[in-house]
Amino acid sequence: MTHDGAAVFPQATYRAHRADWEYFVTGDNAQPSAVDKLTPLGSRLELFDADFTVAPGVDALHVPGHTPGSTVYVVSSGGRRAVLLGDVVHSVVQFSERDWEVVWDVDPAAASAVRNRIADRAADGDDLLVAAHFPGMRFGRVVVGDGDRSFVAV
Repeated sequence: MTHDGAAVFPQATYRAHRADWEYFVTGDNAQPSAVDKLTPLGSRLELFDADFTVAPGVDALHVPGHTPGSTVYVVSSGGRRAVLLGDVVHSVVQFSERDWEVVWDVDPAAASAVRNRIADRAADGDDLLVAAHFPGMRFGRVVVGDGDRSFVAV
């Protein structure tokens, strides 16, 4: 977002969930690297507190757990949806193992519950999932076979 103390895209509007901003930048747990990297956004930054429509067909959904302000983005058109998972999921195992919690989640139980809700909805419907942390930034679907969920790249 910034490089050498300046916004990479100086005309862009940058958005962050207020809970993440407070946790990582201004709160008691502020991380110096986040403060250095994000504070220069200044007036280009807009904080949000709730789900909202970024643009027609693009919705931001607050899904706390991995971090207090974790957000997924849903791109939709004609009844079809793609869910951009961001940092909510880091491994395919997180879809197949319902009770799996990981150490890098701020609230492991909440993060696991979020992943399970996303995976269950995807398995019950036709949502395309976009996993930034999977090898090759995979697009895929969650399928259920023999009672087990798994992520299948498309």
